[in-house]
Order: sequence, then structure tokens, then C-alpha cells
Amino acid sequence: MPVCITGATGFVGAHVTVAFLEAGFPVHAAVRSPDDAEKTAPLREAAERTGTALTFFRADLGEPGSFDAAAEGCEAVVHVAAVARLTAPDPQRQIVDPAVEGARTVFEAATRGGARRVVLTSSVAAIGSYRDSQGQPLTAAHWNDGATLQTDPYGLAKTQAERLGWAMAESADWDLVTINPCMVLGPVLAPRHAKASPSIVRDVLKGSFPANPKIAFGIVDARDVAAAHVAAVDEPSVSGRHLLCAGTRWWRDIAVLLAEAYPERGIRRWQLPNVAMYAAALTSKRMSMANLRDILGRVPHYDGTVAPGQLGLTYTGIDQSIRDTAESLIRLGLA
Repeated sequence: MPVCITGATGFVGAHVTVAFLEAGFPVHAAVRSPDDAEKTAPLREAAERTGTALTFFRADLGEPGSFDAAAEGCEAVVHVAAVARLTAPDPQRQIVDPAVEGARTVFEAATRGGARRVVLTSSVAAIGSYRDSQGQPLTAAHWNDGATLQTDPYGLAKTQAERLGWAMAESADWDLVTINPCMVLGPVLAPRHAKASPSIVRDVLKGSFPANPKIAFGIVDARDVAAAHVAAVDEPSVSGRHLLCAGTRWWRDIAVLLAEAYPERGIRRWQLPNVAMYAAALTSKRMSMANLRDILGRVPHYDGTVAPGQLGLTYTGIDQSIRDTAESLIRLGLA
């Protein structure tokens, strides 16, 4: 039976879709722009290479019922599509509502389509903040109950969307598994993926900042995240939440690694004063002052050691993930 994958042309979604095709699962790819050749090309190429059936369906998180056709007759629905914004002028309308109501639309489609399992791509943002992780490493048992519309709308959206899934699963014919990754790196498969989490590596390669912000990241490889999704569908015994984190790196660690790999680029190795980041946040659409107060100068502590054993995977080394991300960006002319 096929698997329905939402957001299949996004950075994580594309890796997840390719992994299912390589595992032999026919895929119903639910995307906003099925006729966009640039977005769909990596998936069509994977389907041709593997000989596995791939069908595109037009769907939108803002349109109730639009995922029904894609989910019809699928044994599992994998909900990857997400609103990837940390800040917005109207965070309730632009971040939280699309995430929660979009998830509801997908969960309802899974029910009407007869799925036996739903796999939700959640996030460590639904588990806790950087500040929360300072006292003890966060595990899959934790919830980000401190997120508010003012301080962390993205974390609030992820938390509410996942909690909705667990609530609906109690009375549904499908069971729920969630994958909660930290920041995802790995090869970009299409130009638009450079705007997702690999943008950190692109910023380093391009010298977008005069120096390296004092920010640390939990990191996991996109290929490992994809393998986790396949295991969540393929193994009936898999259940619950799964926090994926291979370890942490400072922004400057990424810069030093890439400076050694690409000495001709003159990549900057020095540290940016915190005050400069706060000043930048005043005019940035990507950062918020509240988010910076949480993450600047802090190392997040996540316990990602349990999930690999449950899902049958081994983490890709972080340095390898960073190098592969950079190589793909350069190869596609994006850096």
C-alpha cells in the first residue's frame, strides 16, 4: 500500500520521500505545487532510479479536505509539511494557526483515508527551549510548556500541533509516532532547500555575517531523519516520541571546519559580539529578540541517545553532515 507524504518537496520532506522510494514504498506526494519542475525534479529522479511509483497530489495546509485524495487508500500518512518561521507580525495567524489547523486537516484526511499509522515530523521545539535544557538534558518525555505567543511562537505551534495529534489518536483508527529532530543538516536536493536549515552553512560559506554569532545548535543529518520516518512506518513495534540529535556544534565550529575544507574562501573564524546580534534582530525577519535571549551563548542539551536503538539507525557524524551540506550547496551554485 502507498504512503502519503505531506510537504514532500521541502528540505526534510524530499529526503523522507526519497528514503521511502528507496525502501520500495509507493508514495503519494501531497504538495502545493505539483507542476513546479524544479521542486519535484529530485523526487521524480529518485522514483525513476528506484522504479517505485510516485504520484503527486495538490494540497494545501490552509484548505480543509485538500489532503483527502492523497491520503485515500494509504497505509500511513507522514506529515512533514510545516510553517518554518520563528517570528511574524501576527504570530497567531501566521505561525500557530497554520501549523495546528493544518495538522488537523492532515489527521482528518488520515482518518477518512483509512491509514493505520500517522507519523508526524515534530521538533525539539515541542520538547523544550535552550533555557529549559540547562538544568538537565531534555528527553522525549519533556514538553515545551513554557512557549508562548510572545516568547516562542514556533515552539508553541509545534507543541500544540503535536498535542493535537496525540489527542486525536486516542479515538482514531490510526496510531501516532512522532519524530522530533533538532536542526537538520545534510545535502540539499533542490535550490529552494538552501533557504531551510542548511542556510546556516550557506551563510558561513558566503560570509553573510562579519563574524560568527555565539549560537550553538543540536544537529542531526537529514538522511537519518528520513530513515527514522521509514522505520516508524515499516516497524509496527515503533511507538511514541523520538528525539533525534547527534550532538551539538557552535556556529564558530562550523566556520572553522569549513575554513579548513575551503581555505580559498577566506571563511571568517572569529566570534561576533552578542550585542551585534541583538542589534541585527531589530531589523531581521529571520530572528526575534525573544528567540535570541533564549539561545545566545547557550549550548542546548538534548538526549538523542535512545531513538537510534528504537529506530534501528546510526547517526551520521556531524562533521560529515556539515561537509556534505556545504558540498551540495557549492555543487548547485547556491553558495
